[in-house]
Amino acid sequence: MARISAEQRMKIHETLLNKSKELFIQYGFSKTSIDDIVNACGIAKGSFYSYYPSKEELFYAVLRREEEIKNKIISEVMSESLPPKELLMRFFEISFKAIEENEFLQNLYQRGEYEKIVKRLPKELIDEHAKEDLESSLEFVKFLQEKGVTEEDPEIVIGLFRMIMLLPLHRQEIGEQTFLKTMKKMIESLSNDLTRKNS
Repeated sequence: MARISAEQRMKIHETLLNKSKELFIQYGFSKTSIDDIVNACGIAKGSFYSYYPSKEELFYAVLRREEEIKNKIISEVMSESLPPKELLMRFFEISFKAIEENEFLQNLYQRGEYEKIVKRLPKELIDEHAKEDLESSLEFVKFLQEKGVTEEDPEIVIGLFRMIMLLPLHRQEIGEQTFLKTMKKMIESLSNDLTRKNS
């Protein structure tokens, strides 16, 4: 059997990520099998395991790629020249829109599969992700504090950000009628509170 080139291997990997994402969105993690994935990709089952040791780790790779949007949002906000309150509101609004438009993340949390998948992942993967996430978040909080965010505890700021980012995933429970107005009010109130000495 002929060896595949590095370029071919990259293309197969990209196909794996894209096709599995489509299947996870359509059917969910639990109802998508490795057979479904390899058939959609047109590869042998043995080839799958040369990229990922399990379906969970493939799913995690797709999730990590989807979460890269966070770093793009942070970079975009850090390039803005706005007063502190407007800077925070801009961050919340861009983040909110990105999550609303991300079908993969929406489906993941609505189906309630996240916790089950994470429990099956190697601890070192989770620890590495948590460390990277914390480092990028702390860098962003430091930037915001330099710009005029008044809360001194970075963990509180990060916690508030995560809380806001998770709200779009509970749109139906909150109620379609009031969700957008409630979200807008919360973003404005939070941005006011975090920059109150500079308002």
